[in-house]
Amino acid sequence: MTSIDELRSRILTAEGLIAAGHSTQSLARAVTTGELVRLRPGFYVEGSARELERGARHLLSVLATDAALHGPVFTHWSAAMIHSLPDWGLPLRRVAVSRHGHAQRSRTTRLLRHDLCPIAPDEIVKVEGMSVTSADRTIIDIARGCDPVPGVAVADAGLQREFVTEVSLQEALDRASGRAGVRRARTVIGMTDRRSESIAETRSRLYFGEYGLPEPETQVEIFDDNGRFIGRVDFLWRELGVIGECDGFGKYFDGADEMETRRRLGVEKDRDAILTALGYRVIHWRWADFERPWLLVQRIRAVLLAAEAA
Repeated sequence: MTSIDELRSRILTAEGLIAAGHSTQSLARAVTTGELVRLRPGFYVEGSARELERGARHLLSVLATDAALHGPVFTHWSAAMIHSLPDWGLPLRRVAVSRHGHAQRSRTTRLLRHDLCPIAPDEIVKVEGMSVTSADRTIIDIARGCDPVPGVAVADAGLQREFVTEVSLQEALDRASGRAGVRRARTVIGMTDRRSESIAETRSRLYFGEYGLPEPETQVEIFDDNGRFIGRVDFLWRELGVIGECDGFGKYFDGADEMETRRRLGVEKDRDAILTALGYRVIHWRWADFERPWLLVQRIRAVLLAAEAA
């Protein structure tokens, strides 16, 4: 992922562009043609920034806002991006800031979403020179105000990366008592699993619960009869001997060259063969399967039923 320092170096100011020979009219034309992207009044970035991932594009707007407002406190999804938490499913069209830290009137605009909830001094930290809500406060704010599944994904990532703990999240929940959405936040935090290593795993686990599948163990180490480590699997229905891998083959196509991709596929095929020889049934699924989760659940349920009948 592109670093904040790299993103900061890409930001151009109207003042600097005019000093380099642009006029107000030529800047407007550059935005119209796509040569420049206007982040906010007085701040631009080259058109190639459109190719960045959505989290990085949001961070560009965050950095421009930080320069324009002279020290705002970033909250919610903007804070999540600064903390390097997942961007999937979060509403990144507006930069989320607290009303504290700058003189502008607190109101939501096309570019900014102003948070009106008080923020205690110990809930504000400095990251890359920016004031931002702590990871705990950020996760709880997202759990209160965003869709539940992205909220669980952000909380899972915070726990898995050890940015937060179950205890610190509970303390942050207690501090949020009485605020809008806190009941939803309690439900979201109650569905977290620190062992989840990806958004795909989080989504899979939540679909299992939504569609009534038995709850599997997560991130389980498998050994053969001689105690030799075979691998760690995403999901295990131990009593039925069924293993689920939510990334499937898709996780191996991440920009690797053809030779490396073939090697990875071969390793997975060999591991599946060993697991099958040990008596396990292995089922894979990919991100695309989440488009029709009921069909994915049907596939998994069929394997579980077959294992139970065997």
